[in-house]
Amino acid sequence: MAGDDSRKKPIRKRLDAAALDLNAASRLLEEPANVLAANHLQQAAEKILGAVRLDRGLINTKDHDLAMLIDGRSGGGEPLPLPDGDPWRNRLAGYEKLSLYATAFRYSLSPTLQIDELRDMFKGLAELHKIAVGVETRVDHDATVFPQMLRPDLVDCWSLDSR
Repeated sequence: MAGDDSRKKPIRKRLDAAALDLNAASRLLEEPANVLAANHLQQAAEKILGAVRLDRGLINTKDHDLAMLIDGRSGGGEPLPLPDGDPWRNRLAGYEKLSLYATAFRYSLSPTLQIDELRDMFKGLAELHKIAVGVETRVDHDATVFPQMLRPDLVDCWSLDSR
């Protein structure tokens, strides 16, 4: 199982880093809210997606475009898309717009943000993080039965639609 531990380490690091970004976003969304929470939400989404991509054996590129990291680069090449039917495709739908807040937003503060929309996105990403971490924990308890964390067939039963 030592090989499993080395494979899990980069995934765990991304999920831990996503938790830090979610924590920062949560603090920035407290009154008086600060629009820079958008940058931390984008980073959290990118890191959660990066953990999923690593679990699927996909390469993570330095791209911050969440749609590209989900659907792949048009015309082919890296990053390759998440597999068809992967439940994380649907789970991350709607968060692609956070890509606008990856870099340039920090300097220009545009486009204009709605704090309530950011709060909704925070709640959704916090749930996705719980799913990702919860699946990893479940796998750790029974690694011989579920050798991969974030497996599509394992997390289907924890769909956000069923909550």
